[in-house]
Amino acid sequence: MSALSDVEPGWRALPAGRTFSPELLRLREAAFGWLEPYYDRIHLTRAADWMLVLAPDAPEHLLLAALMHDLERSVPGGPVLDKANMAWDDVAYNTAHTHRSAEVVSAWLRDHGAPEAFVEGVQQPIREHEFGGSPEGDLMQAADSISFLETNGDLVSTWAVRGECTAEKSEEKLRWMYERIRLERARPWALPYLERSVDQLRRVAAGELDAPADPGRAPGS
Repeated sequence: MSALSDVEPGWRALPAGRTFSPELLRLREAAFGWLEPYYDRIHLTRAADWMLVLAPDAPEHLLLAALMHDLERSVPGGPVLDKANMAWDDVAYNTAHTHRSAEVVSAWLRDHGAPEAFVEGVQQPIREHEFGGSPEGDLMQAADSISFLETNGDLVSTWAVRGECTAEKSEEKLRWMYERIRLERARPWALPYLERSVDQLRRVAAGELDAPADPGRAPGS
């Protein structure tokens, strides 16, 4: 396993030497526009970046799935997670979230003239991004977890500061995002981000660090 500094992806970077279809490049740029007002756009962007570290030859539909996997949360009326009282691995909530995201993303792709292969291809990995299952689902889950731990330390720290859940429950979220990873080779890349985010959370909860700037109120992974 290479050192993290050797593999950490560039922002929205595409691998040199790989050719992508015009359809993928067009839809990717349009998706960045859809992400722009979304509170967790950095996490989604980095999930797609990390997908190309985990699988440089990942099929194009998987890159789109990683980039848009949580976007049902941008559409009102979706399932709500009670962070204080529900388990992070709540099956009913996570199933509703992932299945609705697959539907929302599929509809967006069709509205944007995507090839049907892309529309069909994103559905299973998006449905599996919380728990994994298939090879593509495991890649999605790993990219989601690494990105969340890299980018959302501020978000999780604010949950405890606002009283949305306890500091202990917030830390459980971070640890679950790491422990759920089914793709073993991804764990060494996720671990430093877990440790950094847990340290930040504990220091904020202890009053040793100021609370982060408001990163958004919606629940998320």
